[in-house]
Amino acid sequence: MLEKELLAEETALAEARKALAEQEAIRLGNERNYQKVLDRLQPYKDKVELHQRNVDALKKEIASLK
Repeated sequence: MLEKELLAEETALAEARKALAEQEAIRLGNERNYQKVLDRLQPYKDKVELHQRNVDALKKEIASLK
């Protein structure tokens, strides 16, 4: 059960990292100010961080069961 959840979170993490990388490669015309770039990327970074925390928590929980 936890292994399935971990696999799902690892997949979501990989997708979130890919989306972040794609967004980092784009520079929109209205983003002359670097803060606008950072603001646009923040939700992608937050999603990566969320999934990373979930993966870490699941790994810790699985390890404690063994």
